[in-house]
Amino acid sequence: MKKKIHGSIFCAFWIVYLELIYRIFVVGDFFSLNTLSVILFSLTWMAITSLIVGLFNEKVNRIISYFILFFYTLITLAQIVYYNFYDSIFSFFSLTTGTGQVMQFWQMILEVIARIWYVFALTLVPLILYYIFNKKIFKFNKLRLKDILLNLVLLVFSLTMILVEVTYDNKGVYSLNRLIYKTHAPMLTINKTGLWSMQIIDLYRYIFGFEEEVEVSTVEEAPEEVELEKEKEYNKIDIDFESLIEKESNSTVKNMHKYFSSVVPSEKNKYTGLFKDKNLIFITAEAFDTIAIDKDITPTLYKMANNSYIFTNYYQPLYPVSTSDGEYMNLISLIPKEGVWSFYKSSKISMPMGFGTMFKNEGYTSYGFHNHTYKYYDRHLSHPNIGLSYIGCGNGLEKKMNCKRWPNSDYEMIEATTDYYLNDEKPFATYYMTVSGHLNYNFYGNSMSARNKKKVKNLKYSDAIKAYYAAQIELDKAMELLLKKLEEKGVLDDTLIIMGPDHYPYGLTKKQMNEVSNIDRSDKFENYHTTLIMYNPSIEKTVIDKTISGLDLLPTIYNLYGIEFDSRLLMGRDIFSDSEHIVILSDRSWITEAGRYNSVTRKFTKTTEEEIDDNYIDRINSIVNNRFSMSALILDNNYYKKVGLKWKLK
Repeated sequence: MKKKIHGSIFCAFWIVYLELIYRIFVVGDFFSLNTLSVILFSLTWMAITSLIVGLFNEKVNRIISYFILFFYTLITLAQIVYYNFYDSIFSFFSLTTGTGQVMQFWQMILEVIARIWYVFALTLVPLILYYIFNKKIFKFNKLRLKDILLNLVLLVFSLTMILVEVTYDNKGVYSLNRLIYKTHAPMLTINKTGLWSMQIIDLYRYIFGFEEEVEVSTVEEAPEEVELEKEKEYNKIDIDFESLIEKESNSTVKNMHKYFSSVVPSEKNKYTGLFKDKNLIFITAEAFDTIAIDKDITPTLYKMANNSYIFTNYYQPLYPVSTSDGEYMNLISLIPKEGVWSFYKSSKISMPMGFGTMFKNEGYTSYGFHNHTYKYYDRHLSHPNIGLSYIGCGNGLEKKMNCKRWPNSDYEMIEATTDYYLNDEKPFATYYMTVSGHLNYNFYGNSMSARNKKKVKNLKYSDAIKAYYAAQIELDKAMELLLKKLEEKGVLDDTLIIMGPDHYPYGLTKKQMNEVSNIDRSDKFENYHTTLIMYNPSIEKTVIDKTISGLDLLPTIYNLYGIEFDSRLLMGRDIFSDSEHIVILSDRSWITEAGRYNSVTRKFTKTTEEEIDDNYIDRINSIVNNRFSMSALILDNNYYKKVGLKWKLK
């Protein structure tokens, strides 16, 4: 009989195997020094796992091994599926708050699993073989003293080497030292420490809380370097930061005051007040994308997109809480905090520069509508907190339209809601969150795709693309109706319509999107390249090629309407200003006029012929890190209230 291997050895190496699977198929940066760093961190988990599986009698050790292997594998597979679904990491906050909502998309989850079956096979097959043959190959007796000592030596060695690495890898915005002690960036942490170490860090921060450290020395513009010109006007309000700094005892808040006092506000420009006192309809359209715009299939969207301002470099990055985070960026102009539901958390603090509040203080009515369950993503808490009179399915909209389909009709929502604001004597600033374009993209589980199936049956595309077009036709019909209603009321010329997506249509594969896209959607950055519509009949067709994102929408709106706001306290920048624009992805990669930076591979691809400074990448990385940190700290410290903003709902 062949000598059996102790099961603790298999369990220990299983940890490394799973880390490598995740690194190859999710992180994608395998051939780098970071992989060695991940293996180093994995040695710790190898030693701990080996000890746990060998400390008791054979029966107990065997049961423990089953549990550990099952748990490790389940978590790894869950993270792989979640990433392929949302392009992000599953956090402990989402585990406790949003599991039910994620599971509503179980069909799509099964489709993702089917698409990456080979990853599942590579992950599960060794585990299955282990369960079948473990009694023949492995033993689970209590570890001998020398084996325990060997594991302890391995543990001490790995921890020592990790300590050395953390101590010396302390340069740069995203050094290992900063990622562990000062910065919450899960994808970058995974890149340097591995999945398991990141999840322990995430769990610790979820239980005990975490505030990112403020680096005042890396502010965007230092006051001694840039002095505001007296002859120019800026989008800022009079905040006595010097007094706030002097009186503040909390070091974090004090440093926030120092930071925001140093940010250069955006200049007012020729577009300032262009639509002052005019009406506004602001739409976040579910999974809206450039591929949804077709002269023949969606003629109204085509007209709106091509006969007004045309934005050639507009991006809408996907953040961990998908639609909710997309709305958050559009309506609040802050970067979502990683590991929480930012919009929900914002409902508990003062948000005086929120979309509805600002317009209500200008004498506008400000409704918010959503043709899905009104409590979904806790919108019934977050949206009223930013000044929206919020109505969805369950608190009024179900009385005026059919709310029992999935997804519901954008056309019916427009038909049911225009009377709320068109019959009011006040100007209106109305917000819509649509849902007709939601996945899944098929003709049996998507009511809007099924409704418009005949209109796409002759298209020479895959069924998924046809179903996507069919769903977006419902949005097109809704926009056609909206324009008609505005014209009949005689207010179309006095109304600006702004429409952007919440995220790209991740219900489609990159291959499917490339069937109809004029850009390569397999590219990390181009996947988020999309369309922004800013339509009014009076606007002459104008091409704007600035590199911008959804973060920039709110300050742009306030500038267009001549509304007083403080641009220093928002993370986006007015599109029409001369401010430096940065598209910021969830993993802290970024796009500027000069090029694209991949935070995982740390590779910068220049896209301009102009020379750039040697410190350009470090400077933009510092800005990006600051905006992540400040966005999170605004939420954590109720900062807008502390800074003394006086807007109140009327």
